[in-house]
Amino acid sequence: MSTPAGSQSSPSTVPGSFGPADPEFATIGNSHFSIPSLAALYTSTFAQGFSNDECQAAARALLRHKVHQDGAHYQTRTIGGLHPSYVNFNPASRSKKMLSNKALAEASLEDVFDAITMQDRLDGGISLLVRCAGVEAAPVITPDQITVDLYMTPHELHETRERISGDLAVLVQAFCQEFAIPHLHHFNRRCELEIINPPENPEPATPVSAQGPQHIPLPMAITGSRIQCSAAAASSFDPMPASTVTSTPSAAIRKAKSMSTKPPLLTTPATPNKSQTIRQRRMAEMFVSNRATEKTTTSSEPFDIPPSVVLTDTTIFGPPLISIGPNTDAIFDRFKMGDEILPRLRTLIATVCSSRWEAVLRSQQWDLTYEQASNLARALAADVQGGVVIRVEKVRVFVFQILLTN
Repeated sequence: MSTPAGSQSSPSTVPGSFGPADPEFATIGNSHFSIPSLAALYTSTFAQGFSNDECQAAARALLRHKVHQDGAHYQTRTIGGLHPSYVNFNPASRSKKMLSNKALAEASLEDVFDAITMQDRLDGGISLLVRCAGVEAAPVITPDQITVDLYMTPHELHETRERISGDLAVLVQAFCQEFAIPHLHHFNRRCELEIINPPENPEPATPVSAQGPQHIPLPMAITGSRIQCSAAAASSFDPMPASTVTSTPSAAIRKAKSMSTKPPLLTTPATPNKSQTIRQRRMAEMFVSNRATEKTTTSSEPFDIPPSVVLTDTTIFGPPLISIGPNTDAIFDRFKMGDEILPRLRTLIATVCSSRWEAVLRSQQWDLTYEQASNLARALAADVQGGVVIRVEKVRVFVFQILLTN
C-alpha cells in the first residue's frame, strides 16, 4: 500500500476536518516502517491523553497497514477520546484515499481471524472468539438485532458440529444479551459526548438456531474461518417436547430448553395436600417458648392452617436477647462483657430502685470492678430515661492507710 510521491511531498490539508497539516505529521507521512517512524508516531500529538500501552498498541495497529503513509492516521487524532485506533471519528473528505475507514477496520478484523487460525494450526490448540463491533444502537435494542463475528477452531467444529454448534448458539445468545447490549449503550454515550457519529448498525446476519443439527451459520468464505451471525429471537427457546430436548447432543441446548420448560412460580398459595409437612408460621409465633404444640385454629379464625400441615416436631425458640439501649451496648463493648449478663440486668431494672443500681452492681454476686459498675449503672439509667449518650469515665480508687503511732 503506497502513495505517489507527489501526493506525499507537500500535503496541504489533513484528511477529515482537522485543518492544515502540522510539520510534525508531514514528517511522519514521509517516513517508512522503521524504528524512527515508530518513535515519531508514538510521540505525535494524536496520541495525547492515553497510557503508554495504548499508544504502543495504536502505533502498531496503524503502522501494520501503513496508514501513516497516506494520512489515514489523522482520523484517529483526538485527546482523551475513544481508543486511538478507532477510525470512524469523522468522514474523510479526500476522494482518492488509498484505504477507507470501513476497509481499514475490515482488514484489521480479517487479520485477527487469520492470526488466530494460524495459531491453532501451529500449536494444535483450541480457540473461541466472539466479537461485536461498535455501531449505532437505539435506546431499546434486542439481541436479535445485533450482529457478531464468531470463531471456533475449524477442526473441532468439523468433528462434532452438532454438539459444539449448539453450545455456541447458546453462548452467542447470552453474549448478545448480557455483554453486547450494555456495551453498545456505553459506546453510543461516549460518541454523543465527543460529537461523533457511530457507524450504522448493519443488517442482522443469519440468526443462530435452537433446532439442530446446524445451530450456527456456515463461515462467510469457504476458505475462511470467520462466522457472522446474530442472536435468535426469544421465541426460539420456547418449551419443546421432552423427546426433542433429550435428543440433541448439545448440553447447553438441553439446559436452556429444560429451564424454559419449568413451570412459573405460583403467585398464590396452592391448596395443601397430605404430603406437605411445612408449617407456615406467623412472625409473632417465633418468640413463643411456653407451648410445645400448636393448637389448630378453626375455620372461622383468620390465618386458618389445615391440620395436615402442622409439624409434629416443632422447633421451640427461647426468648430473644433484645438490647436495652445503645449506652449499655457501648459499655458491653468497652469492658468486653458477655451477653449472658443481659437477662440479669433486666431483672435488676425491674426489681431494684434506680438509685441503688450502682451499689448492687458493686456487690460480690456481680463480680464487677468499681469502674465497670459505675459506668454500667449510668448507662442503664441513660437508656431507661430516654437514651442520652453518656461518656465512659475512668474511676480512680484511692486507698488511704492510717498510720498509728504510739
